[in-house]
Amino acid sequence: MSSTAIAKQNSEPAIQDTFKPYQCEGNGIISHSDGVSTLNTLKYFGTSITIDVYDSKPEAAGPALCHALNVVQEYHYLASNYSTYPHVENIKSINNDPSHNHKIDPKLTELIEAGLEWYRKSDGYFNIALSPVIDVWRKHRNACKGEIKEQNICTTPSLSELNEAAKYINIDEINLNTTGNTISMKTGMSINLGGIAKGWMAEKVYEQLKSDGISSFMINAGGNIRHYGLHPDGREFNTAIEDPLCKKYDYQLPKCREFEGQYHEVVHGIDLTIVSSGNYLRYYRVKDQEYHHLIDPKTLRPKPKGISTSVVLDGQQIFADVISTTLFLMPLEQALEFTDRSDYLEAVWYLDDEGNKVSSANFDKYRFKPRN
Repeated sequence: MSSTAIAKQNSEPAIQDTFKPYQCEGNGIISHSDGVSTLNTLKYFGTSITIDVYDSKPEAAGPALCHALNVVQEYHYLASNYSTYPHVENIKSINNDPSHNHKIDPKLTELIEAGLEWYRKSDGYFNIALSPVIDVWRKHRNACKGEIKEQNICTTPSLSELNEAAKYINIDEINLNTTGNTISMKTGMSINLGGIAKGWMAEKVYEQLKSDGISSFMINAGGNIRHYGLHPDGREFNTAIEDPLCKKYDYQLPKCREFEGQYHEVVHGIDLTIVSSGNYLRYYRVKDQEYHHLIDPKTLRPKPKGISTSVVLDGQQIFADVISTTLFLMPLEQALEFTDRSDYLEAVWYLDDEGNKVSSANFDKYRFKPRN
């Protein structure tokens, strides 16, 4: 027997109604079935977020999942660069008036500060100020549709367009006061936390669930996997990493017709984070050349080689998105060196359409090895 609590959709608000940002009802579905309590929501971070709780009765799991959703909501509102909200000064608010000295939530200060620090840790491959260049590429990608796409006359940005945008990506011109929680930037600049906020949020959800006494759960935030405790079967969690070519070609490749061919690695362990970055989902074609959405800050262009990078972390999980993006954009030799000197991190690189791969020195310790 299963029971499902489906939040009612809010009707058109009356004029006197106020914006209520942290309601669970209407913003997610919490269900209980066969000993598993699940939250599903499609309303935040532009993706599907699912949380499964395995060890708690519905009367405990339900409130914990609602608290988890509140964390998702909080970081969605803070990090959004698409919408402003009446209750918070967020990234969109900052970008709308970059030279103004904005008073922001300490949680957003912490998130932006981490982004600034990772610019240096990543040798410049992670840059939250790259937004003006990203916007130029997005404009060309969004124009590649309809007759323009059919006639194969899509375009890429000119060098002059990219160089003009690059005048506004100097991260040193972001003035963040971590004591006073204020921020301002050079006029024309904008920031984008898309490469850090979702992984950060997932770790904050993890902390919230643990603080509510949940001892076994899995978070799937649009492919960011975070688990804790043991699987209901009493074993460690197994996480299959999807073959990026199967996803790219809508499972039409011969190998993708069999279940085993749809995944290129299976990761085994306790209390891990597994995240992938790659060029196989968001891209467009210009004269038979593909241009994906991950832009190299050093060249101002998409990286021309590589399919995906998947990382497994047993520490520093809050930086999962940053690290996977960084390791995808870095030259392979530099990325391997970065990984092999980090004791909390292993990674595997899916290099080309032939399925060639390279993995870090100790990645094998996480590979699932079936018992004979």
